[in-house]
Amino acid sequence: MGKTQTATESVYDGTTDYKPIRSKAYNLDKVHISDKPMTWSNWYQHVNWINSTFVVIIPFFGFIASYWVPLRLNTAIFAFLFYVNSGLGITAGYHRLWAHRAYQACLPLRIYLALCGASAIQGSIRWWSKGHRAHHRYTDTNRDPYDALRGFMHSHMGWMVWKQNPKRLGRTDITDLNEDPLVIWQHTHYLKIVVFMAYIFPTLVCGLGWGDYLGGFIYAGLLKVFWIQQATFCVNSLAHMIGDQPYDDRRTPRDHFLTAIVTLGEGYHNFHHEFPSDYRNAILWWQFDPTKWSIWTWKQLGLAYNLQHFPQNEIEKGVLQQKQKKLDRQRSKLDWGIR
Repeated sequence: MGKTQTATESVYDGTTDYKPIRSKAYNLDKVHISDKPMTWSNWYQHVNWINSTFVVIIPFFGFIASYWVPLRLNTAIFAFLFYVNSGLGITAGYHRLWAHRAYQACLPLRIYLALCGASAIQGSIRWWSKGHRAHHRYTDTNRDPYDALRGFMHSHMGWMVWKQNPKRLGRTDITDLNEDPLVIWQHTHYLKIVVFMAYIFPTLVCGLGWGDYLGGFIYAGLLKVFWIQQATFCVNSLAHMIGDQPYDDRRTPRDHFLTAIVTLGEGYHNFHHEFPSDYRNAILWWQFDPTKWSIWTWKQLGLAYNLQHFPQNEIEKGVLQQKQKKLDRQRSKLDWGIR
């Protein structure tokens, strides 16, 4: 059985500050480039060139190359399957396992998720989870790394391609990540792992499998990375702008089916922000959450355990309270003849 998460139980969910370790030469008073106006003479200093290379420049050349390289059926099938596995590395691994500790996994499954997550090129587990915990703790504030109130472009990609002042971003506790040998190994060797998993591995599979080295590199490598990145970015942008708010409307997170499709179930964002340490993002039978189904299947196989889930009573209380808020608003607009 999965473990029921009580409302008061302490979790690594961004509830504790930590002080980053800096060298003595670090100048806290230096004005960060993001705090300076962008001009024609300094625009390039505002760009995070490492992130922009992997998120914009490399995919751009991938799309150009695809004009001359035909997409073969075997390569298309493998690219889709690799997309799903990379997606699970992010959703079931980076997000629900490491960022929220919604369940625990045995070492082989953890290694699989760490490698697949790296193939999506969205940063290391440690970096990704730290930012995501800050997002939950400081949602819709200027300490939120991808604050939706700053507009679609910022929450979707702007936070990645433009430099952000680290002093302004929210701090969260990542003690558990720093004590995880696999997380530290992946963080330390991240660039080498990324190059192999995102580019070399799909090239070798398609090349050795059916002689399509170039197609594997372009479609299962460059373009697969682009689409999985854009899908994840939609959770930070679209899932805070379109959809329903059945659990709480004090902040921007929303539930939307289309976002759930491309992100393997991450689109039910209103539920997730209310119950972040629940291994499920969708709780109704008809809602699309293959990440939840995968975690449940791994549990049956003995690969995952201690699945966290909030009591149904607490979830229904949240739904009822939200319905009552809506009724109260409607009631306040009507003339009841009472003076």
